[in-house]
Order: sequence, then C-alpha cells, then structure tokens
Amino acid sequence: MRRSQACKHQVCDYCGGRFGMVTHRWRGDKFCRRTCKNAYLRENHRTLSGWVIPRFFVAGGACLAAAIAVSVLTLLLLASANAAPSEEQPAAGVSLEFNKEDGTLYIDLSGPIVAGTADNVRAALGKYGTTLNRVVLFLDSAGGRVDDGDRVIEALNEIKLRHQLITVVPHGKLCASMCIPIFLQGEDRLAARVSLWIFHEAAQRQANGERTDMAETWRLFRKYYVPAGVAVSWLKGIAPMIKGADLWQTGGDLISAKSGIIMHPLGDRTERAVAPPPVDADRGRDLL
Repeated sequence: MRRSQACKHQVCDYCGGRFGMVTHRWRGDKFCRRTCKNAYLRENHRTLSGWVIPRFFVAGGACLAAAIAVSVLTLLLLASANAAPSEEQPAAGVSLEFNKEDGTLYIDLSGPIVAGTADNVRAALGKYGTTLNRVVLFLDSAGGRVDDGDRVIEALNEIKLRHQLITVVPHGKLCASMCIPIFLQGEDRLAARVSLWIFHEAAQRQANGERTDMAETWRLFRKYYVPAGVAVSWLKGIAPMIKGADLWQTGGDLISAKSGIIMHPLGDRTERAVAPPPVDADRGRDLL
C-alpha cells in the first residue's frame, strides 16, 4: 500500500495522542476519549458552573436590555461545557448534549442538511421528550436541498408545540442557503456579528440539471422569512443582488441593516480562563 493510501491518524486536541476514529467532539475540537474532552472544557470554560437561563429570557421578553442580552447570549454559547451532559452522536454532523439539571437539550448541527437530518432531530426529541424544557440549536451549515430543509423545519415546529426553541449561529460559523430558514424558526434567534451568511437564489431540479428560480426564491421568502419578521424592504433590496450570484453578509451587516433575521447579537468579548501567576513565598519580604 502506498503512503498516500494509508489511513491518517487523528490527533487529540487536548493530550495530543493519536487515534484513528473521532469519538468525542465539541464545537469543532476532537478528543480521543471523554476524559480529555471534559478536561479541556473545565480548563477553558470554568466560569459557567451552575449556570441557569434567567427567567426573563426563557419567557422571551421583547424588552431585553442590550447589556443583559450580551451577557446571557455569551453564556448560552458555552452552557453545555459544564452542564454534566449525556452525549449522543446520532449521525455525522449532528451531536447532542442534554443538561439534566434544567432540561435543556443542545443540538449542534454542522455540515450539509441531508435527508436524515430531520429524523435525527425527531429522535432527539423522543429520547428526551419527557424531561425536556427547551432546545438550543447551534448551526454551522452551508445548507442543502429545499425539501430536506423543509423536513427539518417540520421537526422544529413539532418541538415548538411543547418546548422553547432557541437558534444560535456562533462566532465565525456559517449559515447559508437553506440553513437560514432553519435559523428563522427560533423563538429567540442569536448570532455573532462575526458569523457568516450567504444568500442566493433557490434552485429547481430539472432533467438537464438545476437552474436558479427567483419565483421559488420569493416563495421561500414569503413562507419562512416574512412570518419570522424579516423586513420585506430588506428582502426586496437583496433580490437583485442574488440573481446568479452569492451574497455574502456578516452578522454585523444583518444587524446594522435591521433585516430582522438576528434578534439578539452575541457579545464580541468572551472571558478566557487564565491561570494566576505562581506566588513566590519570598516575594515581598524586602518590603516589610
């Protein structure tokens, strides 16, 4: 077997050890075993122990102060770190963490939206349904087929019948194409100013391939964007810009334009866990 055909080893992001199959993930980091993952989370996100979503945020109040929103939403990004979660990975690109203390299910959807994604969401709801209070859906996806996205949205609507749904696009993550209507299903929608967004025309499958269709694009706008509170004037403004092209926006662009897509911006600043400098027992004696 040539070297190029050999299986490449993965390297644990905590201990540096090599392993052939990824067994534990957290927000893009890979770990060879759960103890490495838990140690990494303890060392990098220690400030979140015992965190609970404030009552006013759970109620979805419309008058959230900007300072409160920043602090709460930054915590929301990291809440699963020290929540003593039970972990599942039902399929590639979808991972679950459940906080038994407050009944919050964190769903991390990364990668393309495929036919089985909706089934995985429903399976998660069935697994934790009796003890579930709310669902926080983290998104990092370039989208997928419209019909696959429609099925995911149907599953999310089933969640919203009994539970609160919060959607999040974290710092530096992507939400493009059919990912955006999925994001719009959140009763509270949180995103970072440095998140990335791509808008383009919807495509219709034909015998000789796919072709873009502005009529289908407007159907999706009316079905998913307008009911979620996205400004029609903003949609009309981007319509000519996405004909035959991809329109790239940042979360900051969407917030500044008052598009209505992002309800609450995530804070631009997060605390880093830095160990205090060592204390020298003899230091300071000359000052006495």
